[in-house]
Amino acid sequence: MNDDQSQAMSADEAIEAANRSQALGHPKGLFLLFLVEMWERFSYYGMRGLLVLYLVSVVAIHQLTPGVHSNTLEIAEMSGDRDATVVATTVRDIHVLVGDGFTAPGVNPAPTGSPSLRLQRLSLTPSPEAESEASWEIDPSDTGSPVVVRGPQGGTSDRSTRGFDHPEFRFALTNPTEQPVKVRLSIRRDGPDARTFFRVNNTPGSVTAEIKPDLQRAEDERPFEVVVRANTHDSGRNWLRSDASVLYGWYAGLAYLFPILGGIIADKLIGTHRSMLIGGLLITIGHIILGVSGFGEMALSRGGMSLFVVGLAVIVLGTGHFKPTVSVMVGQLYRQGDPRRDAAFTIFYMGINLGAFLCAFVCGTLGEEVGWHYGFGSAAVGMILGLLLYIVGKPRLLPGIGNPPPSAATKANSASMLFLLGSLVVAGLFGLAYHEGLVAKVGELITYLQRNPALGWGVVAAMTAGALAWALWFLSINRIEDRGPVITIFVFMIFNAFFWIAFEQAGSSLNLFTEANTERMIGTFQVPATWFQSVNAGLIFMLAPLFAVIWTRLGAINKNPSQPLKIALGLIFLGIGYIFMVVAGQITVGGAAKASMFFVLACYFWHTVGELCLSPTGLSYVTKAAPVKFVSLLMGIWFISSFIANLGGGLIASLVEDVESGKIKTPWNFGGQADFFFLFVVTSIGAGLVVLALTPMLKKLMRPGTG
Repeated sequence: MNDDQSQAMSADEAIEAANRSQALGHPKGLFLLFLVEMWERFSYYGMRGLLVLYLVSVVAIHQLTPGVHSNTLEIAEMSGDRDATVVATTVRDIHVLVGDGFTAPGVNPAPTGSPSLRLQRLSLTPSPEAESEASWEIDPSDTGSPVVVRGPQGGTSDRSTRGFDHPEFRFALTNPTEQPVKVRLSIRRDGPDARTFFRVNNTPGSVTAEIKPDLQRAEDERPFEVVVRANTHDSGRNWLRSDASVLYGWYAGLAYLFPILGGIIADKLIGTHRSMLIGGLLITIGHIILGVSGFGEMALSRGGMSLFVVGLAVIVLGTGHFKPTVSVMVGQLYRQGDPRRDAAFTIFYMGINLGAFLCAFVCGTLGEEVGWHYGFGSAAVGMILGLLLYIVGKPRLLPGIGNPPPSAATKANSASMLFLLGSLVVAGLFGLAYHEGLVAKVGELITYLQRNPALGWGVVAAMTAGALAWALWFLSINRIEDRGPVITIFVFMIFNAFFWIAFEQAGSSLNLFTEANTERMIGTFQVPATWFQSVNAGLIFMLAPLFAVIWTRLGAINKNPSQPLKIALGLIFLGIGYIFMVVAGQITVGGAAKASMFFVLACYFWHTVGELCLSPTGLSYVTKAAPVKFVSLLMGIWFISSFIANLGGGLIASLVEDVESGKIKTPWNFGGQADFFFLFVVTSIGAGLVVLALTPMLKKLMRPGTG
């Protein structure tokens, strides 16, 4: 069937044509859409799992130009209270000599204040019992001079050292006083454009620890070790963790906001078929841009970073076109009331999770083991495969599905090209604005609000008051019998946002903790940190059928939990998951020890259980409970709440280091990142208990038959 004939089909004729060819009782077109969505989610989650890790990764020493490149290890001693006041610093310069003929300065900067701690360099000493074993012991010849790392321009093929001598070195930090001393360990950054080449105790940022007095150490207990290692993998963008988390929040949030506009464009102008093609092409182009932006000189240049931002913008705009259309096309395969519709969406949902599960093993492995931009590029390959499958299979399996509205059919092709080119232009202009520093002004405003809590909370209060006033007005224009269901939709939106703010830490704070603070060795194999991003999707595959059986059986005996109760359970299980991260955070205080993978896996297990309890309360509830004339509006608002949740999750993740160092105080004091993770224990379980208390009232407000 050619395209002209397909365009002439009515909706009923398209459904009939699509259902002529079936598999497992469903149109074969469903399985085509399953594969397309699988590859799109493969690319989206594959790139997203790498994003923060790439942004915070320090510069690779083998990618430096010939010359002397210097960093400074800083040991900042802080006052005993939680105000994090620096009272003294000890420093040790580190010089990277790339190429021949360069000499490093031989004197360290003087310490400030009166340091209490003693910093002694360690050397790798062979064991007298076994020649193959060695341990780090105090170097008696250490004079306190700067550390020098030498190597050839471009490095060598040995990725462990890249041909540089001693890319890893260590210090013992001892405390000869009688009181514990709190310290912050970091590679000092003297300005926003300063470059760092080393990780301290396996983190690119700062580490806070408490050094106990020497007299309190057990006889066989080693001093606190400061481990400094150069990056010999691939250069990242050397961002602060806070800045990377904010960008991640904006990216994930906008990926939920733009589908509102994309859905309107598809419905009114070009149809879901063309919108999917535009979205897929933009997503592919965006990932190719991400891949290209890190090669050659662009890996370290501002222009390369600006190009990377253009790629992110293209992907966000492409997702806006793609995300709302594929699921709509699944619905377009069935007539209203068709009993197969729910099963079809279940099959389709499995495609989402299959793509999210597979991506880390390809994109994540390439990014972490070969080079960041190979990971980004492989995400483009996934989307290309999805598009090719769709283009080949659409005429035969989805004839007439996704046509534009009849009033716009003649202009659909030209409008589609306009939206494709327009999206690229908009993304390019955004990249230019970033390059010129205009986008940074927004970040400066957010930082200013964070540093001035009274003003920041004032802005939040004003926005909340405005939203509340609009909600009250909106309720007033609804019929009396519709007001109760609308109230429940608003309440569910609030607690849905609470859930996803905490849940979406997976790609930011949890991802960084897994990479830096988790013992990921299984024998001689180190599990890539990005693989943990697949745990949730894999667990959904295993647990979703079990939950479906549980809900069905409970429903058969009239015991199926109500929507509010499922939300409450989802939030409580989410909080339980973070209890494991609190324990892991306590284990890793100071970065001297690592937590078992068990804690991260247990966290993701309970988060998945929470998701499976809460997920039925999403858009499906809006479609059932909303007044007919306001369904689209309320669905759009639900997407906005998801945007706010993802953005809020990124902004909160940006505060990890401030909470860890004590710069931001919490009512509890577990130490390290445990204080940060306990925030989600309190808010998630607390919100769940509030929903439980509101459940009787919410059930009375709900529309009969909506759960």
